[in-house]
Amino acid sequence: MKVKVIIDGREYEVEVEELGGGKFRVSFEGKTYEVEAEGLGIALPNVPETGVSAPSAVPASVPAPTPAPAPTPAPSAPAPAQASPNTVTAPMPGKVVRILVKEGQEVKVGQGLLVLEAMKMENEIPAPKDGVVKKIYVKEGDAVNTGDPLIELG
Repeated sequence: MKVKVIIDGREYEVEVEELGGGKFRVSFEGKTYEVEAEGLGIALPNVPETGVSAPSAVPASVPAPTPAPAPTPAPSAPAPAQASPNTVTAPMPGKVVRILVKEGQEVKVGQGLLVLEAMKMENEIPAPKDGVVKKIYVKEGDAVNTGDPLIELG
């Protein structure tokens, strides 16, 4: 899957493939890296050719292998008892910085739905498919945990 990542205010597009067991293949600027997620951080070798340290180049949508709580609980609306397969969930703990869509708005696959700040990086969360925004479960400033519902598409 392609993911947009913002590093020092510059936007990059990276390709991510889950290999299983907390390992991922990340393609960035013509190079491919195998990365492993440990806890909340993701370890990568340094990338001196780009001048960017590797942890900054890791895409936002790569989930940690096991959910870990954020420092404070999310003050968002209660989650539905059973999240529908159309619900976009938080890939990692963080803070909702901007919501880029409105309820009733049509979205295309890959279009940004909201911006989640995690580990001092702003990560745009993309729509996984074409659809219409049915419900927005969070508001700007909310803290979310891994797996918390963000937006439901229909």
